[in-house]
Amino acid sequence: MTETVNERTKVGVLGGGSWGTALAIHCARMGHDTVLWARGSATVDAINTRHENTQYLPGYPCPPALRASTDLAEVITRSELMLMVVPTQYIVPTLGEAVQLLRPHQILVSCSKGISLGSLQTVEELLEGLVPEDFRPRLAYLSGPSFAAEVAGGQPAAVTVAAKDEQLAARVQSLLSNPRFRCYRSTDVVGVELGGALKNVLAIACGVSDGLGFGNNARAALITRGLYEITKLAVARGANPLTMSGLAGMGDLVLTCTGDLSRNRTVGLRLGRGERLADIQASMGGAVAEGVPTAIAIRRLAAKLGVECPIMEGIHAVIHEGANAQEVVTEVMSRALKPEVAPDIIRGVISIGSSHELVGVGGGGVGMMAAAPAAPGQQGGGGGGDKWAAAQANEAACGGVSGSAPWGRSCGKGEEGAGALLVAAAAGAVAAVAAMALASWWRRRG
Repeated sequence: MTETVNERTKVGVLGGGSWGTALAIHCARMGHDTVLWARGSATVDAINTRHENTQYLPGYPCPPALRASTDLAEVITRSELMLMVVPTQYIVPTLGEAVQLLRPHQILVSCSKGISLGSLQTVEELLEGLVPEDFRPRLAYLSGPSFAAEVAGGQPAAVTVAAKDEQLAARVQSLLSNPRFRCYRSTDVVGVELGGALKNVLAIACGVSDGLGFGNNARAALITRGLYEITKLAVARGANPLTMSGLAGMGDLVLTCTGDLSRNRTVGLRLGRGERLADIQASMGGAVAEGVPTAIAIRRLAAKLGVECPIMEGIHAVIHEGANAQEVVTEVMSRALKPEVAPDIIRGVISIGSSHELVGVGGGGVGMMAAAPAAPGQQGGGGGGDKWAAAQANEAACGGVSGSAPWGRSCGKGEEGAGALLVAAAAGAVAAVAAMALASWWRRRG
């Protein structure tokens, strides 16, 4: 059944893999005039004649109105909304000089998840260095728990659309949302990007654990402590820690680490059962498990930021150094014992509470809780109070160090620091619960 929206537009999907095809099916099903670009003529012919991507998404029919093309310039110039679904390592060579065709009224939404192996840049950083300067405000990013097959099949899913300009995020949100595909919006581009990229490596780790037969306890520990490492890295890059408790963080992480449709978890499963990485990749029919190259990028990024990530380090050793997975597990589990949440984080949260400044989650992102007093010079919560509260939280979590960027890019390193205000330290979900509990306590106290 065709599902229509109040506004229809011309959509171009750049990338003919499973996720690109699923998004193209979704957009065409909504009534948008949709064209998919793919490099391979066989993929394009299959979609145009058989109405199915027989190589990357077999068994899921494409709406008859969906068209495919190998002409990248044609797809870019005709489209009002473009969804870029190209593996991260191929974004620059794929778009190349074609970015000069972009016009200021168009919107480009990245739906790719990964980190550049050479430069350690996120997709956001890659695109901002690639597109014309006047087009940068037209960039947005989509991430969250969304298996391609389920989206193509019309099963319910929820994702996050992030953009620096909230109005742009809201526009993309409106164009892509329907009763089966709900988009939330955010202005935390860094957090949404890193949550989507870093979880792929952890999914391989969970697959290795399952392949070794370690059971549910081990998987739960990997997800929770892995999220701690992801959050430390993201906050060290300037992300809002509460983003890690949302769809682009915890949501995508749980799906990828537990779902049987996860390519990254499947790679880990087969590694845990003793298969060679080269053989696994050769059998994937051209599909890409982003966690394999991202494991290298994360190791370099953690070293650059001075963030200790024993789980990420261990899975890199298994994937790229041929380390014995059993021995890596023993090594990680035998490290020096320490608190679950770093003491400086606890001090920061307590300090924030004692100063009556609580950072809460609002409809448009991070804002002051209604119960909190206004910031100096402010008549009430919200608006400029957001930045003031974030700065106070950051300074408190840094033990009084001033001059750090919001959410703390520079006040700590290693297992005991990695940034400021890691509210979501032990697990993303705990962060949201803790924030609500603190707010409730202050309301009762007042």
